[in-house]
Amino acid sequence: MPLRSIAFLLFFTVSSAVSLVHPMAGVVGYLALYHVYPQTTWWGKPLAFLGARWSFICGTCLLIGTALNLNRLRFGRRFLHPVEVGMLVTLLAIILSTATGTVWDERTETFLDKMMKVFLFAFLFSHVVVTRQQLWQVVVVLNLAALYLGHEAYVAPRGAFEGNRLNGIGGPDFQESSGLAIHLCALLPFVLVLFRQRSWLWKGVAFLAAGFSVNAVLLCRTRSATVAAAVAGLLSLIYAPRHHRRWLGAMLGLGVVGVVILGDAWFWERMATIVRPSEGRDQSADTRLVIWSAAWEMIRANPLGVGVGHFSAEIGRYARVAGLDRRDAHNSFLLCAAETGWLGLAAYLATLFMAWRTLTHLARQTRRDLLGDDRLELIVFANRMALLVYMVGGLFSSRFYMEGQWILIALTVCTARVVENELRALREPMLLVQDPEYAIPSAGVPAL
Repeated sequence: MPLRSIAFLLFFTVSSAVSLVHPMAGVVGYLALYHVYPQTTWWGKPLAFLGARWSFICGTCLLIGTALNLNRLRFGRRFLHPVEVGMLVTLLAIILSTATGTVWDERTETFLDKMMKVFLFAFLFSHVVVTRQQLWQVVVVLNLAALYLGHEAYVAPRGAFEGNRLNGIGGPDFQESSGLAIHLCALLPFVLVLFRQRSWLWKGVAFLAAGFSVNAVLLCRTRSATVAAAVAGLLSLIYAPRHHRRWLGAMLGLGVVGVVILGDAWFWERMATIVRPSEGRDQSADTRLVIWSAAWEMIRANPLGVGVGHFSAEIGRYARVAGLDRRDAHNSFLLCAAETGWLGLAAYLATLFMAWRTLTHLARQTRRDLLGDDRLELIVFANRMALLVYMVGGLFSSRFYMEGQWILIALTVCTARVVENELRALREPMLLVQDPEYAIPSAGVPAL
């Protein structure tokens, strides 16, 4: 058995077992499994005979560990944050769509099973990661995940490229080039957080993660990720903490230079189609417009949704041109509305709005009440930019069911609870215990 297989099995066993006592170990293990996904790796094949559902086992151990240690978790008096309420309503809309949709089939079960797991982990995640140290551990794991995915893209064989675009890296959410590129762009702000630390070890990890990640994004040659990264980059100069803006501007400048140097002819040819007039657009861009028009007709005809997982099966019925059977929505918001109805879209938009509003409030709190805590400020900023990448990227690709997005949404609740715990610790009055004074009745003089 390869050493990587043995190392993974050891990591999985230890993290799952320790999570029964310390749930944070389960969070780290689950995040690692989500990005590594051994089922699609060469070193994971020797472990296939075990028939293990790695994420399910790790998630189950995390659930049990959270239940056993619930009284030790400092998630505050409010069990459900408004963002979590929005997530819960979104999940209910997904479940409801299975009853109001067109048909129940294998795709329904697959998507429902996935989303139940996604939201369960998101709720456990937001109740376990509630301290500064735990939040920092998540940031480190996200950096290592970016480094891993970027390195896998760097060593990917020629067979991983389809139409000169990289595919098949990581788990199911990253098998398509746009999914991998958008997620890596969303992780890059957390790489900046690590690079801004004083330790040269963290700077080195961040440098490698940034280099490999940017290279992977260029190999994906995805327009949606490029647009999302450009929008996030420009707005980052507004939302970044003031004392980091000059440094961030310099880093963005270096990033642009790196893209210009590393970008090949295939990348620039594909990016050029973004700004071409209608007669110069490629077939992929024109097809998107036709799909979106048909999706709108589908939403009008099915206000309660056609059911999770059934957009591609139904889109052909509403298209005015032939050849759109089994096509993707290429838009997270249209996909959500078409499959889960207006209720699902309203819940999804409300969740994103509350997450953004929470981060805005946290940015003010850390600057005002925590005296500009540098690390927390940077994490809030990174979380905001990561969500922005997913929202902008979701306008051109289907990211609604992507677990990475919901993890980042839940991360806003984690940070809110960390800040709440920090403020509570500062506001707790310090009790000064004085030695009592004893009086001697005969002398009438108090004695110490």
